[in-house]
Amino acid sequence: MAQFLYEKARRASMDRRCTMDEQIVSTMKSHGVAGLFIDPENALCSLLSNRARTSPRHSTAFHRCHLSEDAFETIVRSLAEGVGIAATARIQNVDKKTVLLVLAKAGDHARKINRCLLKNLEVTECQLDEMWSFIGKKEKNLDPVEKLHKILGDAWIWIAFDAINKITLAYNIGKRTLPYAISLIEDVKRVTKRIPDLFSSDQLDQYSKALLQVYGRLLYPTRKPGPGRPPNPRLLPPKELNYVQVVKQYKKYRVVKVSRKVVFGDTKKIQCILAKSLVSEKINTAYVERNNGTIRHMDSRCVRKTFCFSKSKINHERQLALTLAYCHLCRPHKTLTKRYGQPTTPFMAANLTDHVWSMGELLNFKGAEKAYS
Repeated sequence: MAQFLYEKARRASMDRRCTMDEQIVSTMKSHGVAGLFIDPENALCSLLSNRARTSPRHSTAFHRCHLSEDAFETIVRSLAEGVGIAATARIQNVDKKTVLLVLAKAGDHARKINRCLLKNLEVTECQLDEMWSFIGKKEKNLDPVEKLHKILGDAWIWIAFDAINKITLAYNIGKRTLPYAISLIEDVKRVTKRIPDLFSSDQLDQYSKALLQVYGRLLYPTRKPGPGRPPNPRLLPPKELNYVQVVKQYKKYRVVKVSRKVVFGDTKKIQCILAKSLVSEKINTAYVERNNGTIRHMDSRCVRKTFCFSKSKINHERQLALTLAYCHLCRPHKTLTKRYGQPTTPFMAANLTDHVWSMGELLNFKGAEKAYS
């Protein structure tokens, strides 16, 4: 057995199929098979590991994919530009499962890049909104068992949007409930250096509760003398937190009146923030709603009245991650291009990158694996 391991390790080391500790290699050269018994535990662990050489595609979207890079990149570009799975398979003359495999690799890679690059941002205006989509079938068509599983049906896309730099700071996909709102605000807190100067949203109640849950501080009221239970602690918004709402009133499915409400913060301070803003003159959610339109245009799964809707949540998330990475890095934004006088992407506006990325650069980026883990 020892002789077999020795010969196997020697051949593997010679043709570089595995790497061993230099001390073990020198010991085996000096003592032959007997060198295995000088430090048997370390030697056997090193010999049996049999690690292969690192592939040049490792940590890229192309890793362990049989397609050529040109074919892979063409399929990804087609998906990022809003073409569905079946249509992409017909155009590229490949199997539908191949397109789904490419989506899985590119979508996971895009999510890692977004998470790697989005950090320590200075955000002035953060607009919050939720966009309707569905998985499998619409909520009204679910049977009682499917409603209990909470997998199919309505899949609301929660979005936090930087109105100045046109960046989607955070997003998640789920039901229209408080835990998803809290998860969204926690992701905003993770990627920003400090509390954004101004939060704005529609009149959904979950946002104010989520902002208090993430940014609020606990206040313990003084207990009054006498019998009785002590008062429960309360969450109070910090002075830096400014949150406003756009309240829309509907009549026969049409907006008939729009009012604005300050929920947290000082009115004069909010007016001062808006006066200095590059984009907003008054309280609004126009920019995140415009971004929702871009997502519906670029993501075929979010288009209304389409056969390209998602059949599984994981593919829904992968396509959205790919769409956002493509918009952040590869697709110049028209408003930002006009502002800076040259083709500018949202990540360039936020000084996260210095040029417009090609699709090949996005798929070959290797810095995301370690940062994501």
